[in-house]
Amino acid sequence: MMQAPRLIAITDLSQLDPVTLLARLRGLAEAATPGSLALLLRDHAATGRQRLGLGQEMASLARSTSQALWVADRIDLALLLEADGLHLGEGSVPASAARKLWGIGRWLSRAWHRAELSNAAELEGVNALLLSPVLSERKGRPPLGLHALARCSQAAALRESVLVYALGGVTSDNAASCLAAGASGVAAIGAALASDPSALLGALGIAR
Repeated sequence: MMQAPRLIAITDLSQLDPVTLLARLRGLAEAATPGSLALLLRDHAATGRQRLGLGQEMASLARSTSQALWVADRIDLALLLEADGLHLGEGSVPASAARKLWGIGRWLSRAWHRAELSNAAELEGVNALLLSPVLSERKGRPPLGLHALARCSQAAALRESVLVYALGGVTSDNAASCLAAGASGVAAIGAALASDPSALLGALGIAR
């Protein structure tokens, strides 16, 4: 099993063009402690060819900087890119089904939108949950807050190898509070892809 990242940087081509995005990811990957960062290729609106091309660039970047490459939802693309991790969105296939294709020993995460972990079947084969939105509204959902993050993290700690990451409104000002609430790390778009991510990396304790 790969090392658990402290920061998951999520791509968003609606905010940055591919050239700028890759430049920001390189700056982030080179500034972060090796093994502390996962570059998550998401961008569902892009074509398969666009995602493959971007993914190939990200895979090369991840390997050259000793960071990890994750792919959202597309198991075929994740396998083709030899990704380190696969992330399942809310509308994706069950984790247990994905695990049959993805295999044992590879990182598998999934989206999560509530503090409770009541449905054990949904967690079968999952290594990590991206709890959102934690600190700001996201996709029409109100923020859950740090209290819910703490509850989810405590519940997940009772399940072997299930980690919780905070997503939604994470910045350099509140990232440490997410860790203090029990999160294993954070996931971010804007803060992670900023022109200068040093404050975020410092708050997470992963600056080189």
